[in-house]
Amino acid sequence: TKSAQNKLNTKQRLGNGSKGDKGDQGPKGDQGPKGDQGPKGNDGAPGSNGHDGAPGSNGHDGANPGVLVNDAPNMGSNPSPPTSGTGDHGFYITGGDSDCGAAIARGGLELTGVGVDPATVQGGCGAAKAFDNVDLSTLNALAYDYSVNVLKGNQAPGVHVTVMGLTHDSKFTTSGFANLNFVPALNGVTAVGAQQAYHADGFVPGAKWYSTTETNISDPGGQDNPQSLSYFVTNNPNAKIIQISLDNGGSSGASGDFAALADNLVIGFSGSPFARYDFGG
Repeated sequence: TKSAQNKLNTKQRLGNGSKGDKGDQGPKGDQGPKGDQGPKGNDGAPGSNGHDGAPGSNGHDGANPGVLVNDAPNMGSNPSPPTSGTGDHGFYITGGDSDCGAAIARGGLELTGVGVDPATVQGGCGAAKAFDNVDLSTLNALAYDYSVNVLKGNQAPGVHVTVMGLTHDSKFTTSGFANLNFVPALNGVTAVGAQQAYHADGFVPGAKWYSTTETNISDPGGQDNPQSLSYFVTNNPNAKIIQISLDNGGSSGASGDFAALADNLVIGFSGSPFARYDFGG
């Protein structure tokens, strides 16, 4: 029609208009819903073996390494304890006659004979270490290893803790002198086979000790009525240690043969590290 022809002619005259400027970006649309999980991927190839680590350094000795006493001199019998500086770490060897003897031998403290050394304060034949009036109440560890090589009844290595000031459990009321004695036989242990290894500990629950100078051996604290070491500490708060001896545990007037080996004597005091004495390396 004429009207349509006029519109066409007008469009042809004007031509296409230029493109307008880009409009501002519209606001971000809402997040779409989460898609379905994809299938599991294939396992990766195994990794190669790692290299060996470098060797570690040697470990340190334990907290209480042994203190060697190989050079403890054989000073023979002593009528009184030596000073704490005597010998190697204060030790001296007692005994040496036909009744009993002691020596650093065969990798330990070798103890022989059934008798005693009457010239010493402890009477036993073995190795003794002097102390300078240490409070008995501070002693909190005392143990050792032993074996009996020649059996003699229930005899076995024992310990004498020589003290002064034991006024409640000593017949010597002025000095309070006594030996507090720990022996395996009074603690339910009797050697039953030659060279069988044993461990003795004076501080295990129920460990029994006795005073060699109790007025009567049947009194509490006497040989026939032994008590814990805490019993003596409670009754004698001012008692002082002047010597500790690891010895053959013999008795006066005894006869026969006996041989034992003792080692690894542990002595500990509160406030100080324990010391382990290794006789013979």
